[in-house]
Amino acid sequence: MPIHHEPDNSRYVLLDDDGEFAGEVEYETQGDTLLLIRAEVPHERRGGGYGVTLVRETLEMIRDEDHGKVQPICPFIAKFMVKNPEFQALRA
Repeated sequence: MPIHHEPDNSRYVLLDDDGEFAGEVEYETQGDTLLLIRAEVPHERRGGGYGVTLVRETLEMIRDEDHGKVQPICPFIAKFMVKNPEFQALRA
């Protein structure tokens, strides 16, 4: 499922295979750090693994495209990063 960065809206958006909205990570910028404020999946898609995919794809894009360091404010993102140490180097 593709992830898209929308810097004008300060968010990363996950689309499903049909191009439909499947979730978003909202952030605020503080210097060169992205404060990851919220990860949200529509209610009707919860329980389908979209949240994990959303966060993994977002963090991979931030890392691969050098969007900066992150500070996870959202508890879901923070927990994901603890469970997936390959993303620890992204922490501010």
